[in-house]
Amino acid sequence: MTFGLTTSGAQYAPMAGAVASEVQKSRVLVDAERCKGCDLCVVACPQGNLRLADSRNRSGYHPAVFSYHGVKGECTACGICYWVCPDFAITEVSRWKA
Repeated sequence: MTFGLTTSGAQYAPMAGAVASEVQKSRVLVDAERCKGCDLCVVACPQGNLRLADSRNRSGYHPAVFSYHGVKGECTACGICYWVCPDFAITEVSRWKA
């Protein structure tokens, strides 16, 4: 994939609080300082893996934060968040092959 969407053979370490047998298969990297908290990625994510942080960045905005386990399930690395971000704050959407 292109434009910040990547696929690799590596696997992620389990997230903090995840069950020991679970392996994170994808991730979304958000540049918190670039994010203006517009909420477009949060609304667009079909699995509900993004939310706005409680804390603020240096500009005073609540940036988006990623969680592998979303409201509706695990991140599929579909890339919708990447494409809807008007500030290019979503810098990478990655998926690892099993």
